[in-house]
Amino acid sequence: MERLTFRLSLALAIISAMSIVTLMLAITVDVIFRFVSRSSVPGLIELAESSLIVAVFFGLAWAGLKGEHVAVTLLSDRLGPSTNRVLDLVVWTLVSLFLTWMLYATTIRAISSTQASEERFGLVRWPLYPLRWVIVIGLAAFLVVAVTNLVRVLEGKRPLGSGNESDSETWSNPK
Repeated sequence: MERLTFRLSLALAIISAMSIVTLMLAITVDVIFRFVSRSSVPGLIELAESSLIVAVFFGLAWAGLKGEHVAVTLLSDRLGPSTNRVLDLVVWTLVSLFLTWMLYATTIRAISSTQASEERFGLVRWPLYPLRWVIVIGLAAFLVVAVTNLVRVLEGKRPLGSGNESDSETWSNPK
């Protein structure tokens, strides 16, 4: 399961990185075009907005997997391994439950958006329903990471991205 989690997260992270490049290029081209012609390139703002959604939601799983999210260890650094294991169990259980709820809600919204062929009207008509599915995919991948970490904690291992370099690192034998 961990190998699948890693591969899924990596694939989405690569797409996320490409989206950031697309976002940067779209904004750069639009700024230059506005400076030269005093008007915007039709569709570039919408492309930039869409790229931002892809970058954020497809990057969630990788950030969770690598522990690259914001973490404050002021308290946990002072607690023992068994207390930290209980905290990890509580945190990853709550994260998994919350993501399950979010995934359910966003899936219902994505289905509704797809059925209605939801669009945004700006300089161009831009379909929004594919982006609703990007959110669903990103949340689903992050849920896979959360469940993987929950399973690891239940097995006595530390969560992925908690500073552990070895998969065999446990709460009783930290390296």
